[in-house]
Amino acid sequence: MPALSRKRFTVFDAFNYTGLLLLSVSIIYPIVYLVCLSLSTREGLASGGASAAVLLWPQGFTSEAYAAFFKTTYLYTGYLYTIGRTVVGTVAGVFLMAMTAYALSKKIPLKKTFTFYFIFTMFFTGGLIPTFILIKSLGLLNNPLVYVLAPPFLFNSFYILILRNFFLTIPDSLDESAKIDGASEWKTFFHIIVPLSAPAIATISLWVAVAHWNSWFDSLIYVQSLDKQVIQVLIRKLVIEQSQMLMASTIGFANMDSVPTAESIKAAGILITMIPIVCVYPFIQKYFVQGVVMGAVKG
Repeated sequence: MPALSRKRFTVFDAFNYTGLLLLSVSIIYPIVYLVCLSLSTREGLASGGASAAVLLWPQGFTSEAYAAFFKTTYLYTGYLYTIGRTVVGTVAGVFLMAMTAYALSKKIPLKKTFTFYFIFTMFFTGGLIPTFILIKSLGLLNNPLVYVLAPPFLFNSFYILILRNFFLTIPDSLDESAKIDGASEWKTFFHIIVPLSAPAIATISLWVAVAHWNSWFDSLIYVQSLDKQVIQVLIRKLVIEQSQMLMASTIGFANMDSVPTAESIKAAGILITMIPIVCVYPFIQKYFVQGVVMGAVKG
């Protein structure tokens, strides 16, 4: 039997590996930089020429930036609303979108009309001002319910079409067998369709959850009370607006040498905000390829 020939390492492979290596570095290094910057001392950063001295390791070592961040005003209410909107918004949004997609995957009257409507709204929307007027008319201004009910989180046409395409890959015989055995539409959906569609639903759930976690613009324009805004608005104030709360958080330090720099506090805040959603990703990542590919191949 002839020996199996080894695959040759081609120039194309070299470009692929180089590109993937550079892409990985571009993703990982900003996180490493934030960790190093958040742990660096004021004295260490000053001796090396501000934050430019931080490359792959901290300049000095202190955790005061994290302590200062946890003293910032409205931090805990911001986390409460962010976690609440992520959990409630993801469950409600995925449930409604899955139900809509399931209906569009079946033979219902005006199916093409409904499908066209959803595709049309993917490209043409009312815009910010009509949406703001709608939210105001519904009495959702300065109301935390706006985090769940405001578009596009509760109803996203693109996600509906992906789920619909995935549902179309499930044989109709399963649905028909369940109905012959006396199962209702609800029972068929929850006991047959949902378990078989776990990859697609898990993928959409992560997309919706990440969108909720990172969202800040809706909180900024629809909610005026600072104690009802999400954590991302607080991070935005830290990173962009250089607000007074950053200075207020450092008042409690008796020794100025122990006071962390503004850049260190920003880095600590970004890391603390980013870690929870990053921890969720590995548990759902295994569903991504199957969920996205099977949801995209069938029209």
